[in-house]
Amino acid sequence: MNNTFQQITVVVQGPVQNYQGRTHHEEGITQRCLDSIRTHLPGSKVILSTWPDQDLTGLDYDQLIISKDPGQNQDGFCHVNYQRQVLSTQAGLDAVTTPYAVKLRSDNFLTGNQFVTIQQQFTKTELNQQIFSEKVVVNSNLFRRSSHGHRVIMSPSDFFYYGRTDDLKLIWQQPEFNHHDFSQQLIQQAQKVAGTPFALEAEQTYCQIWLKNIARDNTKLLKHRFDINHHDIVIWERFLASNIIIADPQTMGLGLRKISQRKLKRANEYSHIDWLKLYKQYCDNTVTININKDQRHLELRRFFKLPLSKLTFKLKNRVPN
Repeated sequence: MNNTFQQITVVVQGPVQNYQGRTHHEEGITQRCLDSIRTHLPGSKVILSTWPDQDLTGLDYDQLIISKDPGQNQDGFCHVNYQRQVLSTQAGLDAVTTPYAVKLRSDNFLTGNQFVTIQQQFTKTELNQQIFSEKVVVNSNLFRRSSHGHRVIMSPSDFFYYGRTDDLKLIWQQPEFNHHDFSQQLIQQAQKVAGTPFALEAEQTYCQIWLKNIARDNTKLLKHRFDINHHDIVIWERFLASNIIIADPQTMGLGLRKISQRKLKRANEYSHIDWLKLYKQYCDNTVTININKDQRHLELRRFFKLPLSKLTFKLKNRVPN
């Protein structure tokens, strides 16, 4: 048994299997999730944080936390399941007593434990850019770098987070959305682009809230999905280089639900090598980067696909003021 794993608690959060309209996940996915933790992180503690009236038959966990379902968000800004994910993650993290934690959605699973090693490989930071005590590992799948050919910021995946427990709490221990002093401004801005392709991605709503809460001076409130300039991109990428490690699922040990799997990586997502270039630029210029075949293919597809996507979007849509 690896003693390192005993320093880790895995918070599996969300509904068990399928739940209230979310019936698109494969049968038994939560059991597969929990069993995979026993296989790949032996000695770690497993907390299942979920809702009442779930079928827990045959599930293997060390601690069960049942929270009252807050229901869907109706505030006009957040994704409908924002408070559900935040609350179940908060409740799980509140019970963690180990120095390290994993936040894992109940519809994903582990295929390895490489993320533990990865988290300790890139320890350098840029002066005055470090917010977390150590870097937090986040999955690259659905970690958007662009949308419709336009660069975007603050759009990390919500599938998986691994790092120091206190750092994960900084991200996920948020008050209810309406209790933020900037919530009304976000609602008003969102109403202007509601139902259009300029509305924020769900992941942008999550990230904008927690990042504004912990890095207020450097976090702008986006009026729409593409409300950024070059300076905003630089601020975001410097934050990523010093505080986050973007890792690819297949090399970090994360298994994805079937609807998230792709034969080819999406051209609009970050890859680990994309992140590594930022780390080299801002934190450690001695890092050697080996551009593999997958990355070359990804950059080639971006070269042709993204300008065409941007042009097509521009012809069909007018950027809001």
